[in-house]
Amino acid sequence: MKAFIENSSCISASPTFDADVFFGESIATPLANEGKLNAQDPDYKSIITDAGKRRRMGHLIKMGISSSLSALKGTNYAKPDAIMTATAMGGLEDTEKFLRCIIDNDEQLANPSNFIQSTGNTFGGQTGLLLQHHGHNVTYAHGGFSFESALIDAMLQMADDEIETALVTAADEITATEYEVMRKMGFWRNGRMMGEGSQAFLLTSSPNEKTKAAIIGLKTLKGPLSVSDLSNAIQDLTHKAGYDTEDIDLMLLGVDCDYEAEKTIIGYGKHQINYKKWCGQFATASGFGLWMANELLSRQIIPSAEEWEAAHLKLAMVYTEYRQNDYSLMLVATV
Repeated sequence: MKAFIENSSCISASPTFDADVFFGESIATPLANEGKLNAQDPDYKSIITDAGKRRRMGHLIKMGISSSLSALKGTNYAKPDAIMTATAMGGLEDTEKFLRCIIDNDEQLANPSNFIQSTGNTFGGQTGLLLQHHGHNVTYAHGGFSFESALIDAMLQMADDEIETALVTAADEITATEYEVMRKMGFWRNGRMMGEGSQAFLLTSSPNEKTKAAIIGLKTLKGPLSVSDLSNAIQDLTHKAGYDTEDIDLMLLGVDCDYEAEKTIIGYGKHQINYKKWCGQFATASGFGLWMANELLSRQIIPSAEEWEAAHLKLAMVYTEYRQNDYSLMLVATV
């Protein structure tokens, strides 16, 4: 299976919505807020111009729709063949509002708007409505595999010649309640910081003159994994794509808490980058890893101590681990 990245867009805790700003002369530092890395929101008014629709949208929906529309902007594909969206938690902000409304109204006469906005498929459905898209539109809410599941759907349909283009978008948000619950569970120890954001990719089944990179391999694994399990998975994915592990130029690491695994994968790749320091920890953060891999391969740069420097990159692997339970590997190559 293979999918070519025609265009992408990213909203994160770093100034990534304008990629040229993020990859400017100096390396940006995300803004931390009491242990959280909140998204640096773009001007939603300039993207979602209908004030009435925008006012009714929660934060997750705004992020998902804005990154999706931005990924389509400037391409020849105003209406892709399929839309796949991914979110582990859905609209938590609206979910909490709906539950509070039930309590405050003694389980009677609850306003259904927040419930409707809270479901995971809302931003995918509203993207389809805005684009007047009537084709395949599916949301995946598979925990740490949500984004990977959406990618697999797109790549399988391209391999079967069912579609030629797909818009794949991932989004998850932070709420105060979610953060506090996970803090009490001990998840934010050892300096780990909760993040949020949305990443969108316009994928095509064949390249054109603008295409810079392609996804050539994808593997998901349930954990916890031993060191040998992870090493074997990396070698297997690389060899099936026709490469040796020595060919990996760039290893993008999305490690949550499995430090033994981190020691193992640092042995792969000529350059290693911890991408979660820019986006934080959340279930669909692998979307940020893929966005960064595509940008670094396209721009032929890597981060040094304080600035971006030129590099010769052909093959990158994105490694993501979520709660020592969900692991994924994505292999990305230049075209």
